[in-house]
Amino acid sequence: MKQEEKIEQVRNYLQSKINREFPYPFRVTYEQNHFLFRLRSGNKECCARLRQSREIVECISDGTKEEKEAEVARLFEVLRAAMQAQESTALSEESTYDRVKGDLILRPLNYQHVKRDLKDVPYTRIGDIALVLYAVMAHTGEDYFTAKMHRSQMKRWEKDEKAVLEEALVNTSFLYPPRLYSVEDLLAWDQKKPEDGQFMSPDGKIRIKKGMRGYILTNTLEINGAIALFYPGVARQIAESFGEDFYVAFTSIHEAQIHAASMISPEVIRSSLRDTNRQCNRSAEVLTNRVYCYRREEDCFGIIQDGEFLEVERDV
Repeated sequence: MKQEEKIEQVRNYLQSKINREFPYPFRVTYEQNHFLFRLRSGNKECCARLRQSREIVECISDGTKEEKEAEVARLFEVLRAAMQAQESTALSEESTYDRVKGDLILRPLNYQHVKRDLKDVPYTRIGDIALVLYAVMAHTGEDYFTAKMHRSQMKRWEKDEKAVLEEALVNTSFLYPPRLYSVEDLLAWDQKKPEDGQFMSPDGKIRIKKGMRGYILTNTLEINGAIALFYPGVARQIAESFGEDFYVAFTSIHEAQIHAASMISPEVIRSSLRDTNRQCNRSAEVLTNRVYCYRREEDCFGIIQDGEFLEVERDV
């Protein structure tokens, strides 16, 4: 059986189990090598991405009856915990801002793809990119459940929306710190595990290998990691290390590829980015086809269009 057929068989198995035995109607999909479990109820949306998807496929497709049942029981426990968290935290009618602010994060999404869904949702727009307000409902190992927040749910907070978004970005950076790896290190991962990628150190020392052709920026979770570029101080730290401006290719919502401006032309980056988005990414994983640029002296972001730098401002 081909791997694609095996994955679809497992997806159908999990969906049928949830439909028959679980009290909440999660919809099961498989995207970017991960199983996704989505719950929608009115304005309440909950989503989990399981990084153990490969293990789930092997267990359910080739495991014994007892192993399959144990795997489903573990999954149900995770989903049940997410539902309990949903009722007790950010989506609860009794929630207050002080109670939930530690769970609020921003996720990077393609604005054009999601703008119809953002009419009642707080977000910051930076060119093609929307940094959208979510709440983390539950963690399970290296996976997490998130729920999109709506303005109607935030009325009781009596908190300025811009301030909420700014604090959520800072909170995201604390929950899922940035990590930067050289492309060369990642390509050699089979022979040698790369460094931990930490470069925003408390002592202010810059820990970035210099002179590499490219770098991958993400977060410790490696989920929605493209947000890391917009963490406070990250872009400036990278530019100071390079000693110059840099280009950014958002190769998915999960990561950004960074290039010192003197190392490569934006035209080459754009061509590669479009090929990546067309051939490797599902629509929901595409962040933008445009090449972004960070200007060191001006401390600002822009897009490269027809060889020109066009500054983009944050629009809340």
